[in-house]
Amino acid sequence: MNWDRHEEGFKSLHMMMGVALVFLLFALIYFQIVLAACFASILLIGIVQNMYYKNVGKDLKLLPVKNKARFLIGTETDLVMEFENGRLPIWNGKLTLSIEDSVMPALDDLQHFSGIFDFTVPFSVGSYEKVRIIIPLEGRKRGLSRITRVIVEVPHIFGEGSVLMELEDSVNQENLVYPNIVPFTGELNPSPFKPGEVPQRQSLFHDVFQPVGTRDYVPSDRFDQIHWTASARMQKLQTKEYLPVTEQSVMFILNAIEKSRTDGDFERKVERLASYVDYCTRHVIPYEIIINIRTYGTQPFIHQATGVGKVQHQKSLELLAQISERNAKIPFENILQSIESKAQLAPTIVLITHEPERFHAFHGKWSKRCEVIIDSSYERGEEQWINDKSTTSVSG
Repeated sequence: MNWDRHEEGFKSLHMMMGVALVFLLFALIYFQIVLAACFASILLIGIVQNMYYKNVGKDLKLLPVKNKARFLIGTETDLVMEFENGRLPIWNGKLTLSIEDSVMPALDDLQHFSGIFDFTVPFSVGSYEKVRIIIPLEGRKRGLSRITRVIVEVPHIFGEGSVLMELEDSVNQENLVYPNIVPFTGELNPSPFKPGEVPQRQSLFHDVFQPVGTRDYVPSDRFDQIHWTASARMQKLQTKEYLPVTEQSVMFILNAIEKSRTDGDFERKVERLASYVDYCTRHVIPYEIIINIRTYGTQPFIHQATGVGKVQHQKSLELLAQISERNAKIPFENILQSIESKAQLAPTIVLITHEPERFHAFHGKWSKRCEVIIDSSYERGEEQWINDKSTTSVSG
């Protein structure tokens, strides 16, 4: 464990020791035994204090902390930090932590500036002892919070001065605050253009493993669709009927570029996407997420692959907790053109973006193959869903 030590007040301590030594010598010369004993005691205290503060904290270790804590906005979780000390005890010390402000310590003595909370708690630990520091944290806003600085201060017992030890090693601990989720009151309908497993009243596709009845034979029916047992019983040809089905999976495309002169546009988009994710999880709908934030890899933008269930839900919320409006972004039109070049689009596509009129050209082409939703309702609150046979759009 590497500590960067800063020592204050040692100059005055050394001067006091020098003065005590001079007066001790004069007292011995003039045979002043009582004064010599007093100055010898002062000198001894100074020597012991000097040796103690030269070595205190060198064996102090911060044990590994919990790697990741998860919060909802307004909920509390304890941050537990455990220290292990060496031979020299630490008395009447202070522990100062700096933490990014997505979470807020539930303490009275706080300082907040430049996106950082600074706070101090008492700190003492005996010789060869372990001590646990428990600090309650509250989810304050969506984001990722890390401990940026750890300082232990050991004050001098006699006189002014202290030893400041700043931890040079990084603290491998993260606090994820999930976005606020408002229950989604709309409906995502299956697309009639692709085969799948979702029942649909009107669909071009049928599940041959789910027969639902029979009907009279017509010349356009295939030979293998004839139900011979029912035909013998009815004394006329009967055709099998199957459950109409379609595919239902959703591609969410988030425009992370903020609308000009609009505060909080990015956060509202993220919250809107979190509400969609919650809806899909509750209704067991597979989905994937694309965000025009630059990354490094095979794809230059964020892409969470299609999945369903609680694992996909947790991955999505962790992704949404970590992205920031400060991340580098790619023009939204470039992302849409890249997706259009794919051979296969999802049955339902949701564009979460401002200025929806800019993307009507993509909407017109894609709506011939799938259901397309252009959602800008987060700007003014969800008041209505406008549905039509060829398009579904959301407006405030």
